[in-house]
Amino acid sequence: MKIAIILPHFYPYVGGAEKMFYDLAMGLAEMGHEVHAVARNVGEEYLGFREMGGIKVWYCPWRSMFGHPFPKESDIEPHISWCDIVHTSIFTTSPVVSRLARRYHKPSVLTIYEARGWKWYWADNFIRATAFFLVEQYTCRRRFDRYHAISDATKRDIERYMGKKNVTRVYLANELGKTENTSDFSLRGYFDLPEDAKVFLYYGRPGKTKGIHIYEQAITEVKKRIETLPAQGIYFCFLLGKEPEDLRAAFIKKIKKDGLEDIVRVRDSVERKDLEACIRQADTVVVPSLTEGFGFSALEACQIGTKLIYSDGGSLPEVAYGTCRSFKNRDVMDLADKLVAVIEEKEDAFLNIPEKSFTYEEMLNGIIRIYEEAVK
Repeated sequence: MKIAIILPHFYPYVGGAEKMFYDLAMGLAEMGHEVHAVARNVGEEYLGFREMGGIKVWYCPWRSMFGHPFPKESDIEPHISWCDIVHTSIFTTSPVVSRLARRYHKPSVLTIYEARGWKWYWADNFIRATAFFLVEQYTCRRRFDRYHAISDATKRDIERYMGKKNVTRVYLANELGKTENTSDFSLRGYFDLPEDAKVFLYYGRPGKTKGIHIYEQAITEVKKRIETLPAQGIYFCFLLGKEPEDLRAAFIKKIKKDGLEDIVRVRDSVERKDLEACIRQADTVVVPSLTEGFGFSALEACQIGTKLIYSDGGSLPEVAYGTCRSFKNRDVMDLADKLVAVIEEKEDAFLNIPEKSFTYEEMLNGIIRIYEEAVK
């Protein structure tokens, strides 16, 4: 089968969506399929044609606005005319791929990571939320033969907000913790903490839907209830992405304003292998997201075996397992209660949820089934 994958971004661009499509493309190539991938360039190094691991990739100098590239039809058209099936994702590649697929009578698949609908208004002002809502509606409502949702939560939202019926859920894959990690990176050393410090760890972007403002308010509440946190050696550590810069700066400013600098530490994100070491060394990982299409952070903690506190928003309850506990989405006081329970080592601080499976084989077979249905 000849497969064209058209995306806003592709490897080595860092993100859960890019990881999913890179793993998918490699898996398809290993099975003997011909795969073309087309996406925006990643710096000057990844510009033009490259061949990697059996797939052919074209990195194009598309202009970008608000972090979203705008693809040129002329860069995409040759690949859609060549392929047996075309696969794309939200947002900016969706309209042009839908149009070209119909022009050349090619089966098409759209992957939707999240369909936030009215949830856009949870995290932004009315004007920005309305703009995002309309863009999402426009791109997700384009005509495709099949729609791929990465979780049951996303599938429900696609059906609810977009009225789509031909939606198939195929989970993303991750198998962290199955191989030995050789990194000697020190989490406590990086944050300049004592070796016996108890660490609550958050890692990821400082985006509005990631819930770190809810988490910060909960930490403030916990400090009011337990004034001896520094003496107990309890710290809340954030491996925080540099973008969006304004949100990162606002978060750090809020920490200072609320007098949390003695128990909260913020550092830049680390390399992948070092991140795995950090997750292993943390006492508890906290994922306070307002919305999540899949929830790699939560799943990675579970696969490594680190205790987890997570929001019950979006898909997080679908991926969480092991020693973990959820809190009510966007509920500062409920999150504070859960943090206090862990700090005070209460018997009911955590629950034990049976192990779940998210393998590459399952993801690959699921996507191939979608392709087979689309080409019938």
